[in-house]
Amino acid sequence: MDDLPRTLVRRDGIGGEVVVRSRFAADETIYELIVNGTFLMDTAETSTERLLAGVLLERHPVPERVLVAGLGFGFTVAELLGDPRVQAVDVVELEPILVEVLRDGVVPGVGAVVGDPRVRVLVDDVRELLPGVAPSTYDGILLDVDNGPDMLVHAANAQVYERPLLTQAARALRPGGLLAVWSAAPSTALGAALADAVGDVDEVVRTVRREGRDIQYHLYFAARRDPE
Repeated sequence: MDDLPRTLVRRDGIGGEVVVRSRFAADETIYELIVNGTFLMDTAETSTERLLAGVLLERHPVPERVLVAGLGFGFTVAELLGDPRVQAVDVVELEPILVEVLRDGVVPGVGAVVGDPRVRVLVDDVRELLPGVAPSTYDGILLDVDNGPDMLVHAANAQVYERPLLTQAARALRPGGLLAVWSAAPSTALGAALADAVGDVDEVVRTVRREGRDIQYHLYFAARRDPE
């Protein structure tokens, strides 16, 4: 039988209250992340977080250096680290409390991910960091900082999905590098902005089962076009 969630962490962060809870379901412990009163993710269903990294690993022949914006529970980073071609992963996370909690081992296994020697965790806002990144730095940039342009937890994150920041991200990619964006809902505006700023866009839709119903999540990928 499922039990009621147990609060493991409840602290005031920069973007609102950060809560990590655990519950027991289907013979396993599930961990949940809630920020500013909004459910962000849990460990029961992590396929789309892993897929965000998996598509990059599948489509890029030499994904040596990757930027991940949005730490979550570390599943995207863990997927990257499972590939020996990946030599360095820079993780940008706005919320220092989340980084501290994961380093402290509140969610089992994540401490090893953020402590991997290939991983550098940058407590920063990706909107402020990207303009200062040198051109052609990364083979892949994976953006998973909110629920997508139409289901924002923080209104300021709208900039992440708009052409100016996507153009800065494209500049930080090496030719042929891949920019990927996670979204909880389809967004034609996001696809158009990516196509304009980066290159040809591909949308991957993943259907997952949650609480007895099917939910579709959307991943948008654009490869940086070769400079003329």
